Amino acid sequence: MGRIVFGGAMSHVLDPEYYQAACGDLGRQKVIEAMDAIARMGDRLVERKPDALIVVADDHMNAFSFNCVPALCVRIGKKVQRMTQDNAEAFDKVLDHMANEYVLHEDLANSILEQGVVSGFDLALSWEAPVDHAFLSPVNTLLGPRAIPSLVPIFVNAFIAPQPTARRCFQFGQHIAQVVSKSPWAVGMIATGGLSHFPELLLSRVGETDTAFDRKLIHWMERGEHEPLLDLTADELHKTGSHEFLNWMVLLGAITPARADVRYFGELPRINLAAVEWRL
Repeated sequence: MGRIVFGGAMSHVLDPEYYQAACGDLGRQKVIEAMDAIARMGDRLVERKPDALIVVADDHMNAFSFNCVPALCVRIGKKVQRMTQDNAEAFDKVLDHMANEYVLHEDLANSILEQGVVSGFDLALSWEAPVDHAFLSPVNTLLGPRAIPSLVPIFVNAFIAPQPTARRCFQFGQHIAQVVSKSPWAVGMIATGGLSHFPELLLSRVGETDTAFDRKLIHWMERGEHEPLLDLTADELHKTGSHEFLNWMVLLGAITPARADVRYFGELPRINLAAVEWRL
């Protein structure tokens, strides 16, 4: 019987040079502290010898754009490519040293997709969508030079209304846990993004965070109280800059009722950085 052997969530812009430019010396210091905490989480991930690593992140409208915006998409196939962009942000360019292609866990991805459709999830699928910093920066920070397990990238629409609800993302995570439990595999799972921040789509609020809201989320996760999170609305997530918490909701559904241990929380004007691990 399979099981989820590791659960973690973290910010996904992990580039000291970017934070130096955006937030000065304090930004560099805090992202390095966050990255150190994530690397230590990676030590525990490696100890548990996962057969696969599910990575739940959001599309920044560079994999799908406005031609199609899937609510939830499972990346299937045998391999996935690192995204290359002519005008890439610095935090994507910093991954240029990483491999251009990664092995996917084809059987696990197909099981999540096929059993999901049977269970009533209208999931999108892609054979071609590449992965950007939202997927690879956390994986790179977790594992460094160590081998990367076969990946299962899952895209969540965190930006374009109407987004999937927090409750639906949680339910999808529960589905993933059921699929894993019926499999023969040990599976690691991470969610990336946030915490609160306002991307360039909301220029009037770039540079703001909502620390009070972030601490409320952390309090509930530390206590394993996931019920209040199910009722988070799209409007609430939008107004607090917590749109990417939808990625975390998928993970929470998969590992509930486990309690979280906060490995790092750092306040910055640009974004509140976090690294969280669950007791499984």
